[in-house]
Amino acid sequence: MSNLKNIISVMMWVLPQIVLWITSCCIFFLFSTSSTIFACPFCGPVKTPISHSIMRSSEAAVGESMMQAQADVQGQRHQSFSLLSKIIPTSTGRTLMLLDSSVDVKASVETSFSGTALLFDLPAEGWAAIPADEMLIGYVLQAPPVKRNFLSDTNRLEWFAKWLEHSNSIISNDAYAEYALAPFQEVQNSARAFDPKLVIDRLTDPALPPQRRGFYALLAGILSHTSSKQSQKTCINALTKALENQPSSDFQIGLDGIIAGLFIALGEKTLPLLERQKLFQSDASPINQRHLLQALRFCWEYPSDTIARKKVVSITRELLTIPHLSREVIVDLSRYQDWESFDSIAKTWDTLGTENPFIRPTIIGYLLACPLEKSSVKLTELRNKNIKTFEEAQQAALMPFPAAAP
Repeated sequence: MSNLKNIISVMMWVLPQIVLWITSCCIFFLFSTSSTIFACPFCGPVKTPISHSIMRSSEAAVGESMMQAQADVQGQRHQSFSLLSKIIPTSTGRTLMLLDSSVDVKASVETSFSGTALLFDLPAEGWAAIPADEMLIGYVLQAPPVKRNFLSDTNRLEWFAKWLEHSNSIISNDAYAEYALAPFQEVQNSARAFDPKLVIDRLTDPALPPQRRGFYALLAGILSHTSSKQSQKTCINALTKALENQPSSDFQIGLDGIIAGLFIALGEKTLPLLERQKLFQSDASPINQRHLLQALRFCWEYPSDTIARKKVVSITRELLTIPHLSREVIVDLSRYQDWESFDSIAKTWDTLGTENPFIRPTIIGYLLACPLEKSSVKLTELRNKNIKTFEEAQQAALMPFPAAAP
């Protein structure tokens, strides 16, 4: 019975904390065409790929705008369109079927536009539309459809590689979204579709959109194992330069992906590079240090491709005493079931816990999760020391924490 009680207590604490971490996992959330979703921890927010919207929709079509969009009281814009063709699946992809007569629909849009549109009738949301031209329509008809078990469709992703740099921004962003939402193993399996020189050129291009830097860094790390020896060396050098390139601001966008790429390429040999950048020192950029923590979480998920989980734990422990990271580090160490850090974490109750109101609830969560006998003893000791402080922290431990401040 006591074990069951402990499990329930742990779950009541751990589940809210997972909210802090879950955006770092490569998972799918298939929302509407206009929604923003988070998946790959290094790729930034992306919109739902068009092929996923088609999979979800009861109907997909090509139409023409009829009038300008009108906003409702909630600010949502709707625009009238005339449907001219349906998008229907074929044995090899998709094709257009002309309608005998046009059908008028009202669809949600991000901004008003005139001309051709792709339209999707989404469940519980209704019609949604995006502007389209002949190139985009051709792209959509050629794109390999999403299978119901798309997580195992490893060959499909390679098709989108050649569209990542397309001049049509809707196409290039859509191809990027396909990669951003794919599990790491699928990105890894599709790496053969990339020219290492192109990946390095993009990674080192100052004009590269910041949210893509982490993605190309990840690819460079993968390619360091799959290309020629010369390309391998070039990939590693490009990643090292990207790490050492200090911007004018106090943090680097995409640094988490760069660090993860180096862990893929070099394993534990990445550590001296991180130490040279002083990322383990308390006066380092807080955002850069969170990038490091994000990369370590990635390594925990893919230890066979990066570093052993024991090493992830030992590196994470080094960040415990950095005040702005302590809360997240304790949560991570609890997830990693690192009970060897018990004494170090318990001590922070009277040190960092006096400065940061979110530390003590996290410590209680860790102690509840810890199966060691001394954990119950410590909980009783903290309660007896100051029952009001303890109960306030215990109550807070059951609520989701706000996002960490930069």
